[in-house]
Amino acid sequence: MHRWEGLDALVAVAETGSFTRAAQRLGVSTSQVSREITRLEERLGTQLVSRNTRRVALTENGRLFEQRCRQLIDDRDAALDAIVSGKDGIKGHIHLTCSIAYGEQTIVPLIGRFLAEHPGISVKIELTNRVLDIIADGIDLGVRTGEIADTRLGRMQIGSRSLHLCAAPSYVERYGTPATASELDTHTCLVGSAQQWHFKSDGHEVQITPQGRFRCNSGFAILGAALQGLGICQLPDFYVQKHLNDGTLVELLPNERPADEAIWVVFQKRPRQQAKISALIDFLKAMIP
Repeated sequence: MHRWEGLDALVAVAETGSFTRAAQRLGVSTSQVSREITRLEERLGTQLVSRNTRRVALTENGRLFEQRCRQLIDDRDAALDAIVSGKDGIKGHIHLTCSIAYGEQTIVPLIGRFLAEHPGISVKIELTNRVLDIIADGIDLGVRTGEIADTRLGRMQIGSRSLHLCAAPSYVERYGTPATASELDTHTCLVGSAQQWHFKSDGHEVQITPQGRFRCNSGFAILGAALQGLGICQLPDFYVQKHLNDGTLVELLPNERPADEAIWVVFQKRPRQQAKISALIDFLKAMIP
């Protein structure tokens, strides 16, 4: 038996909580993952994985051994990565996830530039508004905004975004402008996926629940309705900045604009980050304002 056999399988099962998902990550069959772990258990003389019909979990010995295996695998991959990167430049595959709109507007074009600079890199981009499990889904990097609640993940701020309350000049001419956020209940709001709108008044964070006749979970649909003069919207800068610059939208309550939100890349915590991942993080941090 190869001395490494079963180590990758055990770590993959621990991270995904499933033989099937572990097999998908490793690119092998579910039966092979099961066989490798069974042989590893026989070799060590102890049960590592508790199996039942509902879930897969590590035993106490399994958890202790998996921690050592993870360190060994990280060291192995770092050593291989250092040789390959030092010899032929940065190489490898990166799996990245991001929200749909921000990804399409900002991240995807930047990834194209990154690939042009690093011909040895390939990237899979998964755009979704669902918050994927970076570890269980085997994703290298996630781009997220706001608070990061998952303590298993490392993070690095790569930029920030601002929220703007906007309306078309035609709407303002017909209905006027609110003097404060509290007056928005007398206006028509265009409601997107955010159920609460955020403001800052006298140094305090303020939230309101917008009401309106037009609701859609697409930021671009909300933007289009605002440009038609159908109401007031609150959207991030990457949607509206161009229209604020050319005057097709005007900003309302700029003095009550909320504090900027951080934009993060999140990743699985490792003792040494792979060169390809570090290179992409550095690139995004340099390019995103």
